[in-house]
This record gives sequence, C-alpha cells and structure tokens, in this order.
Amino acid sequence: MSSLYRKRGIFYYQGKDEDGNRFQKSLRTRERAEAKEKKEKLDERFSTDTPTTLTKLVEDYLEHRRRKRDRDELSERTVGSDEYVLPFFLDWTQEKYGTVFSDEIGDISFSAFKEKRLENVSPTTVGKDLRHIQSFFSHLRRKEVLSKDPLKSVEIPQPRRRQVVPNQQEFQALKEWLDKQIEEAEKPKRTHLLMKLACHTGMRLGEMAMMKWRRGPEDVGTGHARNYVYLTPEEQTLTIKFKRKLRVIPVGQIWNIFEELKERREPSDTFVFSSPMTDSHLTVSTLCHNWKDEVKKVDALSRPYTSHSIRHGVVTHLLRQGVPVYKVGKIVGHSSEKITERYSHFIPDDLEDAMDLLG
Repeated sequence: MSSLYRKRGIFYYQGKDEDGNRFQKSLRTRERAEAKEKKEKLDERFSTDTPTTLTKLVEDYLEHRRRKRDRDELSERTVGSDEYVLPFFLDWTQEKYGTVFSDEIGDISFSAFKEKRLENVSPTTVGKDLRHIQSFFSHLRRKEVLSKDPLKSVEIPQPRRRQVVPNQQEFQALKEWLDKQIEEAEKPKRTHLLMKLACHTGMRLGEMAMMKWRRGPEDVGTGHARNYVYLTPEEQTLTIKFKRKLRVIPVGQIWNIFEELKERREPSDTFVFSSPMTDSHLTVSTLCHNWKDEVKKVDALSRPYTSHSIRHGVVTHLLRQGVPVYKVGKIVGHSSEKITERYSHFIPDDLEDAMDLLG
C-alpha cells in the first residue's frame, strides 16, 4: 500500500522498497492533482519490479570494497575514504530528493552537490570526493545497473600542481648544507640523514617512514595494495613497493647514510626510522614536522621547500644531467614517462644548448 502526505506544503509519496521497508519520496509539487498523477505513475512502476534504492547500492558497494581490502587488493586508506564520502553523498541526496532509486540517479544534480561541497572545503578535497563517487558509479555500470556515466558532464577539480621547486643552485646548496651538518656533528641528526636520503633518491616521505632494515615475511608480491620498503645490506639495494609499483634501486653510493643510522639502531628496531614511543616507525606527520624545522635553517634556499618539492628537484636534476626519462621514472617510482615529464621543471637556460643546434 502506498499513500500521499503533505509536509511544509510539499506532497510526499510513501511506499515500500524491495526489502519491505517503508520509504518517503518528495513529489516536488504543492498541487494535489499533480501529486495524485505522480503517485499513480510510481504505483505502476513499483507494482512490477521495485528498483533498488541508492542507499542499498551504496551499502553493497562498501561491502564489496571491504572484501577487497581484506584480500589486500585495496588499502585501508582508500576504503576509509569511501566510507566517509559515500554516506556523506547519501545524506545530501536524502535531504534534497528523499529516497532515490537506481533509475532516478540520472536526475541527481551533481553540479549542485559539487557547489555545496565547495562552500566548506577546498577544490582539491571536492575533486577527491567526486572521484570516489565516480568509482562507485563505474562499479554500477560494470554491474549494468547504469548505462551511462552520470558524472560525465561534471568538471572534476584536479589537484593543484605545485610549481615551487628548488633551482639547480638551491638544490646543490641544500645537499652541501646537509653534508656539512652531518660531517661536523658528533652524532648527526636523523632528520639530516633522512633529508640527504631524499636528495639522493627522490623517495617519498611515506616510503622513508616505513623503510625496514631487512625484508619481512609479509614483504612479498605486487598483486595487492600493501606497501613495503626494505634494505638488502648484502647487495646494498633498496626495494620499494609503493602505490602498486615495485622498484629496486642501488644505494651503495650513499650507504654511509645507513651506516650512520645503524649506529643508533636498537636490537628490537625493525624500521630504519623507528619511533622511540611505539613498536612501529615514525609517522609521516612527525617526519614532515621535523623536515620543516630543519629546512628553515638553510639560508641558501629562497623558501622552506617540502620533501615533495625536493622529489621534483631530484627528477629535474637527473633530467638536466641527461639521464633518460624512463630511467628517472624507474628511480623515483613513476607509473609512466608522462608523469616523470610533468615532474620536470626546466628554465629557458636549460634549453639553450638545444636551440644552439638549430644555429
């Protein structure tokens, strides 16, 4: 049985979903005659085969994502973002449209959702939210619940590209400053050693945080979302599996960094940058805070560059030295040469030699 009722002058339809649960749906009209006409159409639609509600589709999708996480096919962070963004989106649709069914998803104004989110958070966050929602709808299309992409006409904000990168003189000055601090100190700071490692490898802060002294039994394979980083002292190599990309890079030329770090290693330490307060490694936020404190002390820098800026600087430095793009990408762990090229930051002087060849 279905019925009509009025709330704040607007007519609502009340019925039951496929599980027998009652739901309410705004008919978006104040006219009784129009409301009755819409009710008849809904009764006819639901009398044969009740479409699945958007709420049920989201619940099934989140359960599907959790199973993938349990199989190490997705990271805890990705699923956690899904579990935050999709219920938030559901709350918004409920408030604006009431109960939404699968055959009404195309009627949702995603531009309105985007504008609403932009009132409270940055464009970068909105872009991230919309990409999670887009993944959900891609899943529905694979399941043939939807035939079209409802977000196709919505412009998704892209992450802002940071163009703040040290020039060649600053990059060299930072390395010289770190060498001086390490040589003159009786016991070099771990942060200085970490910064030097970043300057010579372009490693991400998250990769350095989880770096182990040796390979653990769980540090195998690539067909999962689990990340791992470990040293192989016998070969003086560093194995990094991060963001589903596996790379092995030789670090013999900077092995002295690890020798310095090894002097303060406790027998129970698994991680190179172990936390004295826990059995795990230092968090990325702690390393980032320590980095900021130290980089401010380098007078030769025009600004306190972040670890990610230095990663860009490493890519640019290697390309300036004539290292092929594919090799640079292998060193820093890029998924394609296109990303490596995007990381490079050349100035007009860098192209002078090429222009000279043209006469």
